[in-house]
Amino acid sequence: MREQAVQELRARIVRGDYAAGERVKERELGEELQVSRTVVREALRQLESERLIRIEPQVGPMVAELTDDQARQLYEVRAALEATAARLAATQASDAEISAIYVALGHVSANLEPVDRLLEAKHRFYEALIAASHNAIIGEQLDNVQSRISQLRRVTLSTPNRGPQMLAELRAVVEAIADRDPVRAYDASVAHVVAASRIALGHLTPTALDYLTPPALAGAAPTPAEETP
Repeated sequence: MREQAVQELRARIVRGDYAAGERVKERELGEELQVSRTVVREALRQLESERLIRIEPQVGPMVAELTDDQARQLYEVRAALEATAARLAATQASDAEISAIYVALGHVSANLEPVDRLLEAKHRFYEALIAASHNAIIGEQLDNVQSRISQLRRVTLSTPNRGPQMLAELRAVVEAIADRDPVRAYDASVAHVVAASRIALGHLTPTALDYLTPPALAGAAPTPAEETP
């Protein structure tokens, strides 16, 4: 029951059912999920550890809000994770796994609207990318980052003309992977996240863009000789 409550509450936060800073009422949530207050509190503690919930003294649990600096850091981490997954996929993916990425990309192309369908399509794309990278740990970390910036992702994907541009960015990543070019795959992935982060951070406040550093990652894909043994 606890895990089901965690999954449902996490999904509601990611979907945007709760606004950032909104109080989560334990009693109402327990009634909706048909679980005890104890289960609800355990679920909230789990999501607090994931930084999706914060417990405010004298107020109670609230959906965590992101500061400009936290958002910037999360997008930097996202850039590093996605780019590393793409680099690994370019060198380790089987032909079948690359085909699966192409299929997932086609699903993104067919579901640019509405944003809920696009988010689901992108989730499938990243599942295919992580499978092709042969590194499940990257996937686990990326899931957490994506959850924490979920409301900002809705902003970026809802921006006019963002859909076609995003699709072109992902296509550049996939083509680099198919060409077995790890440096190009890495750089294309960074470019994709940087484009999204500029929209997201600009939505928070224009000054956040002054501290955006993911572009520094571009071209930083390590060569085999530079990697730690």
